[in-house]
Amino acid sequence: MKKIIIILWSIILSVNTLAYEFRNGREYIKKNKVVHNVPSIIEFFSFFCPYCYEFEKVHNRQNLIKKKLTQNIQIKKYHVNFLGGKLSLILTKSWIIAQQMGVEEKIILPIFKGIQETHTIHNINNIKKIFKKEAGISENKFDNFWNSLTLNILLKKINLDIKKSDLDHIPVMLINGKYIVDYAKLETIFQENFSKKYIALINFLINKK
Repeated sequence: MKKIIIILWSIILSVNTLAYEFRNGREYIKKNKVVHNVPSIIEFFSFFCPYCYEFEKVHNRQNLIKKKLTQNIQIKKYHVNFLGGKLSLILTKSWIIAQQMGVEEKIILPIFKGIQETHTIHNINNIKKIFKKEAGISENKFDNFWNSLTLNILLKKINLDIKKSDLDHIPVMLINGKYIVDYAKLETIFQENFSKKYIALINFLINKK
């Protein structure tokens, strides 16, 4: 009997989530000008952004999107440079290296913590130590990628996409080059069943014409 109740309750929650009506100006904003030649989903963040850190800790956004989306689509997470001064560019390049080496999930929270809590990250050497400790990436391997042509090409592409997206704050998400999702607004609107509604919104916008 208990199992039946649990199953029924799950179905009710799913129906309520799917029936939720998403509206322009509330859960998302439609851009006046479409941004072309960018990934289907771009998440914009900074290691210097307190809300980015809090959101990552609470909702594990990195895993949430990858594991719950119904489609196999291109998802990119861009670190922006308009916070943090000179160290921000170092972090942007380090984040690209982490993505290319597939160790984002291992280093994202330690770097956030080093920047915002322990204040132990001041230069590239501090970052290299995190890569080695948390992901097993040697300093030599890190340096080889740091000085590579590939990194420079990726950095130019990311900076161009960020410029085209015309951001005025973070953390936000750009979907299909025309829909902006503001995380701060979502936490207020989706106070219950946040994860389900969050994924439902992304799926809704990915399929929206």
